[in-house]
Amino acid sequence: MPRLIPLLLALSFLQFPALAFSLEHRCEEQPEVVVSTDDPEAAVEVCHAARQAISFLAQFDLIPKRKINFKITDENIVSHGYSAFGSYDSRSDSIQLMSYADILNSSERPQMYGEPFDKVHYRGAIAHEVTHAVVQHNLKSKPLSTGPQEYLAHATQLAVLPEARRAAVIRAMDIGAWESGDAISDIYMAIEPGKFAVKSYKHLTGLLEPLSFVQILLNAKWFYVYVP
Repeated sequence: MPRLIPLLLALSFLQFPALAFSLEHRCEEQPEVVVSTDDPEAAVEVCHAARQAISFLAQFDLIPKRKINFKITDENIVSHGYSAFGSYDSRSDSIQLMSYADILNSSERPQMYGEPFDKVHYRGAIAHEVTHAVVQHNLKSKPLSTGPQEYLAHATQLAVLPEARRAAVIRAMDIGAWESGDAISDIYMAIEPGKFAVKSYKHLTGLLEPLSFVQILLNAKWFYVYVP
């Protein structure tokens, strides 16, 4: 289990003895990841999932180049007009993530890739947002369009799932990898996020020379990328 190094305790004093505090945790095994939360267990979850995501991305020469800031929140998150469990803001280079308990309370039956949302998918959601941050750290030019970013984020999200859970998602989606001539687009991702994720994971992990395709993604200027 990843260990945590406390960094800063910020106390806000009221007129009465009650205190409100927020503690920042730096992940020991992934020190560039810093988590702001008053829940140590949540920080452990973030550190574990972040380490998995960063390890997966490293094989494609995608590495963090500065601090990745997480803030655990109990508020609903709106990203690009949609409700989301987490959101990366490239302007502040920071990630907002709903707490696990608040995600479960936000809907009667929250789901991810057609499955009930649980701690396994929570780690996947964390890995997804970490990927957005790491991709931004490695861009050749800015901004990068949504489709290429989501390709990498969803592929990583599936990659960090336990093998049996990943296999179950892939089996349920019943779809193949992206093929030559296909357009990887944010429109398809919005309509079929589960299938988009499976197509992206299968394509990325099935490439003989994935580094060259990752470079194509990092240089994408449009809302879609055609598969060579």
